[in-house]
This record gives sequence, structure tokens and C-alpha cells, in this order.
Amino acid sequence: MRGDGSVRWLLGRAFGLLTLLILGAGLAEMVTVLVQHRVVDQLSTHVQPLQIANAHLRGVLADAQRSLRGYLLTGDGQLLDGYYIARSDYGLAVAQVEHLVTDREQGPVAAQLRPADQWWAVAERQRQAPPRSDVAVEYVNEGKPLFQAFAAANQDLDESLAARAASLQDRSATLERLTVTAVAALTVIATVLATVTAVRTRRRITAPLGRLVEVLDRQRGGDHDARADPGAGPLEIRAVAEAVNIRADEADRARTADQDVARLRTAVRELGYRIRGHLVVDDAIREAVYGLAATLGADHVLVRMAVNGVPPAVSLHDEHRPGGPLEELAACDITWLRSGDVWATDDPAPAGDVRPTEQEKNAWRAAGDGPVLTVAVSGGDECIGALTLMRDGPPPWSPVETRLTEVVATDLGRGVHHARLYEHEQHLVARLQELDTAKTDFMSTVSHELRTPLTSISGYLELMLDAEAGELSDPQRRMLEVISRNARRLRELIEDMLILSKIESGAFRISKRDADLAALVETALAAVAPAAAKASVRLHTELPSPLDLRADPEQIDRVLINLLSNAVKFTPPEGTVTVRAARDGDEILLAVADTGMGIPEAEQQALFARFFRASNAIHQAIPGTGLGLAIVRTIIDNHGGTITVDSTERVGTTVTVRLPLS
Repeated sequence: MRGDGSVRWLLGRAFGLLTLLILGAGLAEMVTVLVQHRVVDQLSTHVQPLQIANAHLRGVLADAQRSLRGYLLTGDGQLLDGYYIARSDYGLAVAQVEHLVTDREQGPVAAQLRPADQWWAVAERQRQAPPRSDVAVEYVNEGKPLFQAFAAANQDLDESLAARAASLQDRSATLERLTVTAVAALTVIATVLATVTAVRTRRRITAPLGRLVEVLDRQRGGDHDARADPGAGPLEIRAVAEAVNIRADEADRARTADQDVARLRTAVRELGYRIRGHLVVDDAIREAVYGLAATLGADHVLVRMAVNGVPPAVSLHDEHRPGGPLEELAACDITWLRSGDVWATDDPAPAGDVRPTEQEKNAWRAAGDGPVLTVAVSGGDECIGALTLMRDGPPPWSPVETRLTEVVATDLGRGVHHARLYEHEQHLVARLQELDTAKTDFMSTVSHELRTPLTSISGYLELMLDAEAGELSDPQRRMLEVISRNARRLRELIEDMLILSKIESGAFRISKRDADLAALVETALAAVAPAAAKASVRLHTELPSPLDLRADPEQIDRVLINLLSNAVKFTPPEGTVTVRAARDGDEILLAVADTGMGIPEAEQQALFARFFRASNAIHQAIPGTGLGLAIVRTIIDNHGGTITVDSTERVGTTVTVRLPLS
């Protein structure tokens, strides 16, 4: 035991001696501090204030003497102001000195106050004497020795106070030197003692501790197999080594557990991605079943769903089928579960008020005696199914496995919900596609069927207007012109519907070739010029020529006719339609601006929708189909260009088209 306890004995003895040395040094320092505090207190509260008060008293009498002498020599009455001020300050100065004086200074203070009081009496008589008179000179000679006696006594007191201050400071300095010497000696003794103790303990503590630190450094550096020698060194070192080894073993177990949990979390997260990635409900459920079996080591997995259009039961290896071990469990009702409920075998504190039915428990026992884990599958706040995991034997389900199963159940609920939405959406999309195809076919058929008789009608109208069937009266001609105009509108509508049908069916194509946009604009302007003249609308152009580009001339002409016709149609009489075109880098910019009615701001976002017409155009009964701009935008998009509209109601509209040169 002496060998085991020698380290503690040596350290205890060294600690005791060091404690005594520290106490001695502290005591010396405390005595020094107390004495220095007393010296500072005397200097700051008595000696120095008394020196200042004594000097002030001397200054007051000197000011009075100087002012009075000046008055007597010059006769200047203003010099007496200094005398009066000094006389009023004298009482305060005397009171301050007497307040600070002690028995030790009582005699010197009295020795200077007596001649001072006598001088004031003589000075008052001097003040009353006429300036520069013989009487004044006599009083001056009488007061002079009194002032000198005061000054000498004042000087003696000041020197006495200065000597006392120096004595106090010398005493403090001497004590401080002694204290420093004592502390230095104690420090040397403590250093020697520490050196001796270090030499004696090195062999018993330092080497074992060094090896122990080396083991800790290796563990910190990642060498988890490093262990300390529990049999080396004294008892305390051996105990520390044993504790280090125990901590390392526990860290290994915790690290292994953390790695297992991290692996499970990663697997469950990837499983959740796969579940949510399925767009078929049955595939999402089977992904959850087989993924949980592989990840958590479940021998039996069963998913029961209580949602229409979803398989009521899915299990690992189809064990819920007739004759399977989960047949009875698959038939059990799951209404005892609510959203967020969890039930595990031998769970001392089940979440919520979870109470499985007897039928459920009997089905568990029929499937085996292993641990059971059942988690509610939720869709929002509603329980839509149950996820049951079973093992044929130990271990029981851990809290981590339970939590991860809850995560999978949540992902399964979302996956089922999303898959059902997708299936429903796919059904709707298919139905809408069928309807859209039928509508497109109908529009194409109707347009073709209307086109043939309309062509005949238009041909016969032209013959009649050309008087091929005989001369027409003016009323007959006007009626035929109305019929011709409406036939033309109907033909344009049919053409728009045919183009729209081609666009929607994907049959609309463009054929690019070299074209001059300036020439196309001039042709379009010529086509709309009669309508503009009839509506009293001015046409203005700003066109450099030529403006070559690669485009489909027929389709660009359709765009120009549509934009110009709209501009003329929606511009009131005396208005202006301006067409500008220019090269802008590798693009050609085309702008059609009018001073018409404009488009309401709230409706501009729907401007390119099919059959859209602005409310102000409808209110003014301006004819139109609402198909033109939709077709224009498609043509521009097919050319790789852009189209924008800037419109202000009752001010006008500007349509800007940008087309690439090639």
C-alpha cells in the first residue's frame, strides 16, 4: 500500500508546504496593502488637503495686500475690489484650515492666524486713510511686520506638512521593498520545493501519464482500437487507464449504433424517394412492403388500405392470400387506428389511446409469437390504412426502427395520395384529349364542308354583281354587296378555323425562304387601304427598303393583314395607323401602332387566347372572331420570334413583332 499511496502522500505534503508559503506571501501582501492604504488615506484626506488650504490662505492675504497697496499708491478705487474679495474669502479659508487641522498642527496654525488677524485690523485702517498720505505710509509700515510674521508661520506649516508627506511615502516604499523581498524569498522556496517534488514524482506519475496521453491522442486521431495498460503506474493512474478503456468501449458501441442508425435512415430516406416516385398506387405500396422487409429485417409485412380504388391488402410474398400466415390479419378491421397512431408489442407507453381489437391480437398470434409493430398510414388528418411489421423472434422493435417505420408510413400515405391523383389526372387528361381530338376533327370537317358551298355562293355573287345574269337595280346591287361582304367574313372565319385546326393537330407548317419584309408590308397596306379610306383612317409608314429575312411570305402576309385590319377596325375616324420596321442587330423589328380604343389593362394578359375579344369591342358591337391574334402568335413562334402588346385604353395600341433574320 505504501507503493500505491506514496504518490498521494508526496503530493499531499508538497501541497501543504505550498499552501503555507502561499499563505505567508498573502499575509505579507495584505500587511503591505493595509499600510499603503493608511498612508494614502492620510495623504489624501489630511496632509495634502491641509497643504492646499494653507496655500489658499496665503494666497488670500497676498491678494488683499497687493490690492490695498496698489490703491494707496495710485488712488485707483477699482483696486479695492480685489481687497474686498480677499476679505470675504479669508473667513472661508480660515474655516477650511481649522476644519482640517489636528492637535499636531494646532500650534503652527494658531501662530499664523494671530498675525493675520492683526494685519487685517491694520489693513482696514489703511483702507480708510487717504491714498499717498503720510498716514497711509505709517499704516503700511505698521502692517508690514505682521504680514511677514504670517508668511513665515505659513511657510513653516507648509514645510512641516511636506516633510510629513515625504515621511509617509518613504515608510510605504520601505514596507513595499520588504514585502517584495519576502515574497521573492517565498517564491524561491516554493520553486525549490516544486522542483524536488517534480523530480520525485516524475518516475511514478509522468511516464504512466505520458503513455496514457499517447493512447488518448491515438484515439482522438481515429485509432479506435487503442487501449491503455490498466496495470501500469500507481493506483490512481491505473484507475484512470481503466476508465479510459471503458469509455473507449462505450464509444465503440455508440459509434456502431450510430452507424447502424445512419444506415437505416439513409435506406429509409431512399425508400421514401422510391415510394413517392411511383405513379401507380399498387407499385408504391409494394415498394414500401419489400423495402421495409429488406431495410428493417421484417419477416412479415402487411399493408391494409381503407380507400376506394386502392388494393385492400398487399403483403410480402402475398402472405395475405388464402392459406397464408397473414390471411386472418388481412381480414381484420383497422378502424381502431387513428392518424398518427403506433402500436408495438410490449410497448410500455403506446402513443395516444391505441387499443387493438381482440380480433387483431388473435390474428397476430396466429401469424407467430414474434414482436409486432403496427403504424397508421395517414392521408392528411385521416387514417387511410395500416402498416404492420412482424418478426418470427427477437429482437423487439427498437424506438429508432419504430420512428423510421412511421416515416415510411408517412411517405406511403403521400405516395398513395399522389399516385391516386396522378391516375385520376391521367384519366381526365385522356378524356380531355379525346374531347379535344373530336372537337378538332369536327372543326376541320365543318370548315371543309362549309368551304365548298361558300365558294359556289361567292362565285355566283361575283357573276351577279358583274351583271352576267342581267342588269341590277341599285337596291339589288346594295343587297348583293351586303351578301358578298358577309360571305367574305364567313370565308375568313372558315380560313381561321382551318388554320387553328391545323395548329391544334400539329399539321401547321411553315416554309421559309428569302423574303423582303418591306415589300410584304407594302402589299398588306395596299390590301387594307380601301377599308382604311372608307373608315377615314390615315395610314403612315416608316420603312427602309429592303428588309431581307428568311421567312414564310404567305404566313408573314397573314400576320400583317391581321394586325393592320385590327388596327384599322379599332381606330375611330380621323385616327392614324403607323407601321414601322427596322433592322435591330440580328433581328427585324416590326411595330403596328394605332390611335384606337385600346385594350383594358386587366384583359391584356388574355389577348392571345383563342376566341378572346376585349369587352370594349364587344360593347361597341365591332365584329370579329377572336382567332386572329392566336394565329398570329403561333406563326411568330414558329418563326422563332416574339410578339408583345402595349395598350392604353382610349389612347391606342402598339403591337411589336421581332423576327430573326435567319
